[in-house]
Amino acid sequence: MEIPDILKKLTGLPHRGATTKEERQAAEILRQQLAELNIDATIERFKATTSYSWEVIFISLTMIAGLLVSPILSKIGTAIVLLGFWNYVRHFTGRTTIFTPLIPKKQSQNVIAQIPSAAVTNKNVLLMAHYDSARASAVFAPERVKNFRQYFLLNTCAGIVSIIWAYLGEYWGASLWFKLTCLALSVVHLVNISIHLHRETCHQFVPGANDNASGVATVLAVVEKLRRQPLQNSKLWVAFTGCEEAGIQGARAFFQKHWTELPTENTAIINIDNVGSGNLHYVTGEGMLLFYNFDEALINQCQLLAQSPPFENVRPLEYRRAYFDTLVFVQHGYPCTTLIALDNDQLIPHWHWYTDTVENIDEKIIRQTADFAAELIRRLDGN
Repeated sequence: MEIPDILKKLTGLPHRGATTKEERQAAEILRQQLAELNIDATIERFKATTSYSWEVIFISLTMIAGLLVSPILSKIGTAIVLLGFWNYVRHFTGRTTIFTPLIPKKQSQNVIAQIPSAAVTNKNVLLMAHYDSARASAVFAPERVKNFRQYFLLNTCAGIVSIIWAYLGEYWGASLWFKLTCLALSVVHLVNISIHLHRETCHQFVPGANDNASGVATVLAVVEKLRRQPLQNSKLWVAFTGCEEAGIQGARAFFQKHWTELPTENTAIINIDNVGSGNLHYVTGEGMLLFYNFDEALINQCQLLAQSPPFENVRPLEYRRAYFDTLVFVQHGYPCTTLIALDNDQLIPHWHWYTDTVENIDEKIIRQTADFAAELIRRLDGN
């Protein structure tokens, strides 16, 4: 199937929201696409929370509770705020929190395939892209999205200040200005709660043409290229992950199921995400709170490839605005990179908004990404 066809097929669904029937339909479409390439694919099901919003709400409520207690019981209030912030750090480094078991779960799924190498080998290349689409939110509105990083840092600073302020209740808890400051900090966390409640109750899932039907189309294009000329020394794994937009849960489920088959010293991860418009980049590291640099040897291969025609316009990128499925793997020592296209303001075009439609896709970028990824995989196979 051609790139325009897979884009239209995926965006022809109303959406591909995490754990929805539309996400399941998309998974079946992808299984069929691989079958048309004579590649057997397995649908691996797992349980997942439906959204990241609920964990953020629980975290913010915990910090508010600690602040309100701190004027009377400072040590207990500080402990409660610390508990909230510890889970904040875990959440924004792609990990589960103490609240995860409290949130209802539904079924999601990954679509997994393996293409053997020409020779017997223990080397692996994992080529992946998430296929679910996001729910819109006020912070992703076109007039606000450029400030998303600043909004996140403001919330992080509010959490740190809340810890310090709750502790100072031991000395100043009886004073009116201390209590008023506790209320002011609580309002910051309450705004965060309001944004996420508004997201869950008022906003819909977006079409997800760029994010990430473009990545899925790229992976299928790469697979078709490599199927015609199989890798000599590496098994190619293909993973279409669900629930990325609900907190990289599909990537975690894949890792938990397959890590014993993918030793870190013999495996490279290439993730494709948002490559339907803008300027192509290879990511050298990622992280919203804690930053993880990617493996130097793999990034050097990307750098060398970007120096050769027709890839001279492909640039390196440290990505801190969000995180990708690769976060799961870099945290466990795997060589990784993500290929992503950004606009001239270094933003994802139409990020998590209703304008993320197939009409706003530039197929030339998808084809360039597919060519870059295929050549990178061949170079990794040769090494």
